[in-house]
Amino acid sequence: MPTATVSLRCRDIALAALGSLLPPGTAASTDEARFLHEALAQAGGGLWPQQLTQALALPAAADEALARATALLNLSQVEILAVALTAAVEDDAVTGRMLAWLQAPTAGARPTLALLARALAPLQQQPDDAQQAEADTLYALAFGPAVRSGLLLLDDEGRPLCERSLRVAAPIAAALAGVSADWLGSRVRAVQAEAALAESVPALRAAADRWAVSLAATPQATLAMRSASAAEARGMAAAIIERLGAQPAWFDDQLPAGADVWLMLSGRVPVFALQAAPGELAAVPSLPGYDGPVLVTTGLDGGICREGAAVADWRIPAPDPATRRALWRAALGDTELAAAAAARYRAGVAQISEHARLAQLLAAGQPSLQTIAEAASMTSAGRALEALAQALPEVVPDGALVVNETVSAELERALQRCAQRERLHAGLGEAARTRACDGVRMLFTGLSGTGKSLAGQWLAARLGLPIYRVDLAAMLSKWIGDTEKNLAELLGRAEHADVVLLFDEADTLFGKRTEIATANDRFANAQTNYLLQRIESHAGIVVLTSNSRNRFDPAFVRRLDFIIDFSAPDAQARRALWQAHLGEASSCDQQQLNRLAALADLAGGNIRNAVLAAAASAQAGGRRLSFDDIAAGVRGEYRKLGRTAPPGL
Repeated sequence: MPTATVSLRCRDIALAALGSLLPPGTAASTDEARFLHEALAQAGGGLWPQQLTQALALPAAADEALARATALLNLSQVEILAVALTAAVEDDAVTGRMLAWLQAPTAGARPTLALLARALAPLQQQPDDAQQAEADTLYALAFGPAVRSGLLLLDDEGRPLCERSLRVAAPIAAALAGVSADWLGSRVRAVQAEAALAESVPALRAAADRWAVSLAATPQATLAMRSASAAEARGMAAAIIERLGAQPAWFDDQLPAGADVWLMLSGRVPVFALQAAPGELAAVPSLPGYDGPVLVTTGLDGGICREGAAVADWRIPAPDPATRRALWRAALGDTELAAAAAARYRAGVAQISEHARLAQLLAAGQPSLQTIAEAASMTSAGRALEALAQALPEVVPDGALVVNETVSAELERALQRCAQRERLHAGLGEAARTRACDGVRMLFTGLSGTGKSLAGQWLAARLGLPIYRVDLAAMLSKWIGDTEKNLAELLGRAEHADVVLLFDEADTLFGKRTEIATANDRFANAQTNYLLQRIESHAGIVVLTSNSRNRFDPAFVRRLDFIIDFSAPDAQARRALWQAHLGEASSCDQQQLNRLAALADLAGGNIRNAVLAAAASAQAGGRRLSFDDIAAGVRGEYRKLGRTAPPGL
């Protein structure tokens, strides 16, 4: 009897085992029977254990991946042939038809456990009882390492075990055939552009080189890359994996059964996108069959852990001013404009690219700082904030903000601090540089209508940055930990988008801690503690408004860079407010303006309401805005406030 050669494939041996099920003397009257006879003849009989040993000792090119899986999972001979045959169904229609013919009329084109048990039982160290040998083979397949690892999948749940069929996931079948294919259901990402952005920054290129060396030298190495920009984190992951001579496989927080074996067979490096709330740990999915490096992209908060392995934690740095200028220059082709944009916007690598593309589009190829400012409010980073904050697109000019000299001087100081925040600590002593943060936090206090929110919008307009008003209803949650999670997400996105955040009525979030009398007090205080710490480490600009500074925790006051009190306007300020709101639309003379300023003791917000009410009345009457219209509007504001209007009005 001829023996097998080393070129014999494992699937050929499995097919020959199926051919042995044909009754002696069965004629090759059908294509399926003829196919099995040919397989049996090619294998040369029933010396399958020896043939299989030889085939795996010097595997044919088509069996190299199966040989690696055998060594990794310690597969039995029965499982090796079951995997080879089950994978053959995925790329060979003839094999599928032959199996359907053997299993007719109940089963389909994938092999059942009963069929495999009958065909492969001779490979087992079997008792004399043939029926018992088949049962042993069936259970060895159903509960062996091939099924436990996900290399083989059991279908038809609910049917008797012997009638359940086996299949191989399509990506694993491709890997066994030596074909590179993405795992079905994984996030297949086109990250070439994002990787190119990472490669354009010298510091990030050096970091990619360094991390690639470390990951290659450390068993089960795991790297968590933190960034408020998912695109930048993905770009760095792709750059590192390219240096490892591999391809990435993108997953979220779940790993399908068998994907770890596929990673080993395909040579892919997994990249998980995990998110953890403050104080929480996000676990890397278990990878029992994979011992290569693992990368994780995540946000700025929470922790990442992996069972049995240490996790290196790296926060992707923002580009320095010189790098930003180079990126803007490459994107815009204008050295002077690039320098101005780099000084104004603390954007990341991906954000600069998006800003520049949008600015080019808005300006028809001739961008300016104005079009870049418009683009900044339209980028995806800004739109990501809209679930928790509302964009305030109105630009507040200098003439629209009327405040006294003290407040004006304080706002100018705040403006200087914001404009120089990135280079502020350079050259100062060690104590000033320790725990340095580029963020600026300011509190505007004063009565309602005194211009606190307007001043925040004015500040953003002078800086050329978008401003977002925080939606406190979306931020606050009755569930423990959700408020902190929402704030962490908001601040992380705001840092990446480089926007100004406006917290109106901020004492709702940052109020005083209380004495602990109940469990609710304990959780409320823990929430306040987190908010105080997180706002201090925020690298962006935050404006908080409140009617009274006394409502804030004393520990929070220390964390503020500016506290500006907006007092009620005096008569001179009120006259300027009337003039700023009325413009040239009224017929009031100087004496009447003085009379309004002297008698109507109203804040700027009330003056605005009175002017709008007067304008509506005048337009309805088809006349120019008059003193009587304004006086009527003032009387309406006094009624709203529950006060008596001055007799002169």
